[in-house]
Amino acid sequence: MTDFIVNYKIIPDVHELAEYFAGLFVNRCNSILKEKENIFVALSGGNTPKLYLAKLSEERFAKDVPWNRIHFFWVDERMVLPSDYGSNYRMIKEILLDKIIIPEDNIHRIKGEIVPQLEVRRYGDEVVNNVGKKRQSEPEFDWVLLGIGSDGHTASIFPRVDLKDIYQNITAVSKSPDTGQMRITLTEEIINNADNVTFIISGGDKAETVREIIKGDKQKFPAGRINPQFGTLEYLLDKDAASLL
Repeated sequence: MTDFIVNYKIIPDVHELAEYFAGLFVNRCNSILKEKENIFVALSGGNTPKLYLAKLSEERFAKDVPWNRIHFFWVDERMVLPSDYGSNYRMIKEILLDKIIIPEDNIHRIKGEIVPQLEVRRYGDEVVNNVGKKRQSEPEFDWVLLGIGSDGHTASIFPRVDLKDIYQNITAVSKSPDTGQMRITLTEEIINNADNVTFIISGGDKAETVREIIKGDKQKFPAGRINPQFGTLEYLLDKDAASLL
């Protein structure tokens, strides 16, 4: 694997972080769309995305995004109904998708209501059949948005938990070590094949893990193994998450 470009930006609080991200999203998407017809973005669930995706749905940002040319995928999903409060799809639908005009064909969700061993293949094929390829035979997302847990997990890739039913090094079945809940996740390999990978992290409970990943033993945590082969890796941090850097 080649060396990678990594940078991080510290922003005073989570609300300014959301504001910064929304502006970044508009500018980056429009820049990419000067070179290609469509953009393929993988979204994460969690508390921090609730803030920055809600900000993105505000009219002052949303009006400048050509939503008909953006395809949304999910980084991971709990195996629950799409109406379940634990569904990443439900969260993103309510705070963003329901508030913008975007073609239904541009929304590529993980179907948490399907048996994991079947959905891991169906969703993997969804990625293969839609996401473009340039450098290699594997699909290359234009942008993957990630969070991080205080235990160092990202997507549904957990420390000391083996992924199962790995499909074409793109998707896999995972299980939460805390709840035992089954999930579908993109793999490290496909995330590392993206053009841009952005961690958006807030909260003091992440500070020690953030310090270790950015300045310490990156291999200690799944999040530290996110190391784009050809793309750019960036961290957007609020002051609390960056307090030990």
